[in-house]
Amino acid sequence: MATDIGKPIFDLFLVVASAIGFYMATTLPAVSMAGGLSPASFPKLISGLVFVCAVPCLIRDSYEWLVARRVSKAETNLNATASKKGALQWLTIVALIIVYINLFERLGYLVSTALFCFFNVVFLVVVSGEFKKLSNSRKLRNLAAYIIFSVVLSLVIYYVFTELFNIPLPD
Repeated sequence: MATDIGKPIFDLFLVVASAIGFYMATTLPAVSMAGGLSPASFPKLISGLVFVCAVPCLIRDSYEWLVARRVSKAETNLNATASKKGALQWLTIVALIIVYINLFERLGYLVSTALFCFFNVVFLVVVSGEFKKLSNSRKLRNLAAYIIFSVVLSLVIYYVFTELFNIPLPD
């Protein structure tokens, strides 16, 4: 168990953001769309699922954090770096989400989502310290894999929403 306060804070952020998102979705007009779904159906579903998944994570991570705080001072000093990494990861992901939201309409779904996925993966791998351990050739192969993953994920999600759900996304 680590004394990483970043995890419970991020979980709390997800709980609050999903509750706000659900509330905001209830204010959407009750117009029936194709298939009898209203415009609020998907936002309610997604925010509800995020809430249901984030609450147990918040409870578990808060409990682990509280238990880890009870360890001796020597062990706490060893985990100070992990706590800073967790807070840095949390803040960077929130910053990337804000940038993604702002670029979504300007660059379109495909480009902004591919960039968002790529930078999230790269950042998390670099902060974890695993990227530093790799050889230069392996780093290049991993970066190529991250690019492919980001593009394919964006294309698959775009296809699912535009073709299967008939929900238009910004080009």
